[in-house]
This record gives sequence, C-alpha cells and structure tokens, in this order.
Amino acid sequence: MSQRFIENVSKSDVFNGNHYDPGPNSLLIRIQDPATEFGAIKYPFKEVHEFEFLDAEDDDGFPDECKISDHQAKSLVLLLKQAQLNHMNVVVHCHAGICRSGAVVEVAEMMGFTPCDRFRIPNLRVKHKMMQVLGLTYE
Repeated sequence: MSQRFIENVSKSDVFNGNHYDPGPNSLLIRIQDPATEFGAIKYPFKEVHEFEFLDAEDDDGFPDECKISDHQAKSLVLLLKQAQLNHMNVVVHCHAGICRSGAVVEVAEMMGFTPCDRFRIPNLRVKHKMMQVLGLTYE
C-alpha cells in the first residue's frame, strides 16, 4: 500500500482489525450516530478523532442538529490536510463503512489521497459540505 492511503471501513472492521495496517504514523476518524458508543479499537493509531452525526441527507426529515454540521465538515477537512502534511495514512469508519466514511474517502481522494478498493455509497450531504470547505463545486 502506498503512502497516504485512506480506507473506509465499518465499526466492526476497526474492532476486529479488518483493514490495512496503517502503520505508526496513522489517523483514525470515527463517525457514529449521536449517543452511540464508539467501542474498542484493535490496533493503535497515532491519532484518533471522533465525530457524532447521523447518516442523513438534506431531505431525510431529521433535525439539522443530527446531521453533519459546517463545523464538523471543516474539522474533517482540516484533519485530512494535517494528515497529508504529516504523510499519515487514514482509516475512517462509520457504522457500516459505506456512506459517511465513503464520503470522507471520496473527498480525500480529490485532495490527493490514494483510496483503498472498498465499496462506497457516499452520503451526499457529508461529501458536499466537505467539498464546500475546500471551495469545490458539485452538480
């Protein structure tokens, strides 16, 4: 695996260690539903950052305070920029490892990370909010 890879995985993958070895210079981004426990991590990471927001799109009917906020999107982008500058590998997980984490991986790929070959159906709200932070447009 080349330097500065990013991988989207499920919560159980992090618990069981079913992901690429991120090495000692690594970052774990954890995304969970509000009021849900994050659980254990099998392998050590240099940095671990936790976020709480639902896998909800703009028109899902959930209150905005349950969805990714502008502040959270900015924090995610800043973490990815920091990881790039420090040549860190990144593992990002959400519950299933597909939607929220998939969106983070797609934006990271736009930033120059090498994504691992994992299935993704990115949450568009997460992706678009992160793209807005980067000044990128979407259609």
